[in-house]
Amino acid sequence: MGWKRRRPHLLTLIDDDLFIYSAFPFQTDHKTALKLRFSKLQHEVLIKKKKTRSNKLLDMDAHPHYTPKIQPFRNIAGYSGIFLVGELPYWLFLTTHGALRTHPMYLDGKVTCFAPFNNVNCDNGFLYFSSGDELRVSTLPTTLSYDNHWPVKKVNLRATPHFVAYHNDTKTYAVCTSTPSLNPMMPKMQNNLDKEEVNIEEDDNFPYPSLNWYSITLYTREGWEVIPDSRIDFPKYERVTCMKYMELSGEQMGEQLKGYVVAGTMSSMGEEVSARGKIMIFDVMEVVPDPEKPLSGFKFKCLYDKEQKGPVTEIDCIMGHIISAIGQKLYVWSFLNNDLVGVAFIDTQIYIHSISVIKNFVLYADITKSISLLNFDKDCKTLSVVSRDNQPNEVYRSEYVVDGTNLGFMVSDSNCNLIIYAYQPEAVESSGGMRLIRKSDINIGAHVNSFFRTGIRIHDGSILGTTTASSLLHPSEKRHVTWMASLDGALGSFLPLAEKRYRRLFMLHNKLVTAVPHVAGLNPKKFRTAKMPGRWLMNPNRNILDYQLLTN
Repeated sequence: MGWKRRRPHLLTLIDDDLFIYSAFPFQTDHKTALKLRFSKLQHEVLIKKKKTRSNKLLDMDAHPHYTPKIQPFRNIAGYSGIFLVGELPYWLFLTTHGALRTHPMYLDGKVTCFAPFNNVNCDNGFLYFSSGDELRVSTLPTTLSYDNHWPVKKVNLRATPHFVAYHNDTKTYAVCTSTPSLNPMMPKMQNNLDKEEVNIEEDDNFPYPSLNWYSITLYTREGWEVIPDSRIDFPKYERVTCMKYMELSGEQMGEQLKGYVVAGTMSSMGEEVSARGKIMIFDVMEVVPDPEKPLSGFKFKCLYDKEQKGPVTEIDCIMGHIISAIGQKLYVWSFLNNDLVGVAFIDTQIYIHSISVIKNFVLYADITKSISLLNFDKDCKTLSVVSRDNQPNEVYRSEYVVDGTNLGFMVSDSNCNLIIYAYQPEAVESSGGMRLIRKSDINIGAHVNSFFRTGIRIHDGSILGTTTASSLLHPSEKRHVTWMASLDGALGSFLPLAEKRYRRLFMLHNKLVTAVPHVAGLNPKKFRTAKMPGRWLMNPNRNILDYQLLTN
């Protein structure tokens, strides 16, 4: 494996377990001994398929069981490695530094046969039979790098990205970026309430302040190429605070939802000028492309651009309406005749910088007052408070935790903690449902500033296209994976577990704390305990398992 196949490895399959050993030279005084040793490598390849309710129902259709096979290959898209044939196929690569990388291929379910293939029409590709007994001729994308834990494609934007919104109708990406530049001007307010810029006259060694110029550009989905003439530049001192893709309803209640790109801005011009913001609604239109520019088939069209009473700090979509945080209020707008009509509003606390919506529930996070849960009644056109956390907390971001029919609220704070709250009005400590109950917490050692949710992947690709795929899943399997991104460049995930499975892993987790030697003799249980500023009259809720401790 590896570059020019210079790193020999020994792979063996014993029952449903895969063992990988790396060979390395070893000097010994015995002349008859082999100067070679093997070291066992850690991996995350799962060959045995978990027996769920959907698998048991599908096994009744006489699906044969395929024994995993080890298939080596040379020069597939420039890579040499191992392909595991079976119900859970895997690619095994070796990086230039000798690190093992495993990538699953669950797209077509089980793979029954695999072979490299090189042809004029398929350069350094491969053949395989899918679960539906179909022969596929494929290639690995050469634009991706497989030397990381995930396949990675690097796109050079030549700017700092802030927000990415995927337009579902046109299959394009709207990317908000900013470029810094020196600003020798200072805005000031005159006596007649007019704004003007005063030039700062200093010597050549004076460090002028830096100003970010914001813009929104459309990119294609396939190659992440810039669509010509689709760039929107924002004025000076105006910065984009939020941007999302929303499906809004029209004039009639029964009208089909249509997708738009909605952005919120604010103007920051110093202490003397009051901050204002805008809500901008863009429609991505399909136009006749220029023959000299074949990618110029889409263009932005601004449908709404008006100044609001305060800075727009966050936006989201709720039941075909726009909900926005402007100043210390939350507004719900209806988009009618290319104009925003107010539907409902509610007074909030200090500064809202995170809004998450699921159905008619709104979860918003305040910069110092933790989180609150609201309910939007579309018929009565009202926003009402359902529950909130009364303890002050500097929240970075908030998101929902979906566990079947149960719903939780995840929060990341300034102390690198992840906290999960629950709404339980029958509990005594919830004061009749007015207080959110703190259920779990953990310290991850990084500031999380972004969350998003995805459904659990169905490993069997043969049932993805069927209408009964969701009905085959047990209610406990209808969970969402909550992904998180931190300020230090790390990605992580959170997955709810069933009670029986959690109890087993919890006992193993507590045993590994004292039974396994740790780095520098540190205690992982102490490190993962939630950290609170000052004196906190509350015990930590250690109900979240550490995946790194369980696997390493």
